[in-house]
Amino acid sequence: MSTESPSESLFVWVDGVRLHYQVLGHDTGRPPIIFTHGGGPGSTAWSNFRLSAATFAANHRCYFLDFPQFGRSDMVPVQGPLWSWHARKLLGFMDAVSIAKAHLINQSFGGGVALRLAADHPERVARIITIGSQPVDQGVLAPLPLFSKHAANLMGDYYLEGGGPSLDKMRVLLQRYELHDDSRLDDENLRLRFQASNNPEYIQLLKTPGAFGEWENLLPVLPHIQAPVLLCWGLHDWFGSVDVPMMMLNRLRNAQLHVFGNAAHHLQTECPDEFNRLAVSFIGAEQ
Repeated sequence: MSTESPSESLFVWVDGVRLHYQVLGHDTGRPPIIFTHGGGPGSTAWSNFRLSAATFAANHRCYFLDFPQFGRSDMVPVQGPLWSWHARKLLGFMDAVSIAKAHLINQSFGGGVALRLAADHPERVARIITIGSQPVDQGVLAPLPLFSKHAANLMGDYYLEGGGPSLDKMRVLLQRYELHDDSRLDDENLRLRFQASNNPEYIQLLKTPGAFGEWENLLPVLPHIQAPVLLCWGLHDWFGSVDVPMMMLNRLRNAQLHVFGNAAHHLQTECPDEFNRLAVSFIGAEQ
């Protein structure tokens, strides 16, 4: 599978915050695609979607954006409701690079940002794909594991305990929380995630009260989203069972749900060919 490299690092300023991004592909007259990442240690848009990049760049200009507090973007505190704050930065990024309307493909955390943007600015969003995104506070049948006492220290354990970030700790984290099949963890992804996580400025954020903003439940705003949405979910996702996207599906106006039976939270890493075929078909359905 091709994993051609994106552009060198590029930066823009939005509301006084420096955002890092990379670009792959060329303007083909079709809406560009913005890829956004999950919220786990060391997450970046490129590391999360490097196995999908070449497929989409063949027909679209692709932007790989790191949110504040991730990758090489500024490590600054979030002010106010989480998804709304990040959605304003995403909107500002689109304005800064002259994107009038885009498709949004998003891992986990990024899906919450994309859905918030689509609710607030429907004219800027063409189609949305989310992977393992749960910008809600519960499932239909059970609380979300992310809100349990067992996950309360997930970030702190990685960054603050046992000597801080390490390759071995990153390997354990990715296999435990993000993958169903441990063998799908490749050395390059491990390297990229560890490299991005080994950041003293992020560790300082963890020690700053309120640095990650206020939790924001998006369930009430889902009916306001006009863009078609493809919800992707791994059957073995540690962060929640399939009742979570089913609840979201029931609230969205125009949505589909695809469950990957042999995958967990990062299904585009475990099943890249299946995900790429599905996603290209969905994006290509734009009228």
